[in-house]
This record gives sequence, structure tokens and C-alpha cells, in this order.
Amino acid sequence: MPRITITEPGKDSQAYQFDLKRTKLLVGRSSRNDIPISHRSVSKVHCLIERREAGYVMFNNGATNGIKHNGARVSDVMLAHGTELEIGDVLLAFSLTDEESDTLA
Repeated sequence: MPRITITEPGKDSQAYQFDLKRTKLLVGRSSRNDIPISHRSVSKVHCLIERREAGYVMFNNGATNGIKHNGARVSDVMLAHGTELEIGDVLLAFSLTDEESDTLA
């Protein structure tokens, strides 16, 4: 299953797994999100992860603190195995197995 490892400042990392068949996931501070992150720098519904033909894309949902990838603010980012990014002050790392990558390709 695809995984997102979340590292909030001052806390241990936490991994979230989701089914490869999921087409949309919401990420944010609200407990209603598929992947909730409690840190104050994260908006209630900070971003959306959407499955596309070739993999997953994360989109900013108008969050003030946005998404940073390789130190630059972006409106969206393609998620591949090993992709690291930040939403607010929270670090995210995306991972897939080789088999999952092949399935998405």
C-alpha cells in the first residue's frame, strides 16, 4: 500500500497507508480528513491527493502555508517513491513498493 510518513515538529514520525485503489484523499488538520495532521501550521483541509493515470498528485487546497517541494512553494507535485515535501511545518515522505510503482505505470 502507498505510504505517507508524517513528521510533525517535536513528535515521532507516523506512517499512514492507503489502498492503491483510492482515487482521492484529503489531508489536513480536521479530523474529517483521510489523513489528519494536528499541527497548527496545517490548514483544516490543506491539500488533496488524487490518483491519476501515472500515479498520485498532491494539490494545494488554497492553504496559506501551501506545499513546499525541494524548498520551493508549488501548487501541485507528482508523488513518486521517495518524494519529500512540506505542508506548513510538517515533513511528508511518500513511498511505494516497486510492484506498486509498476501497477501505477
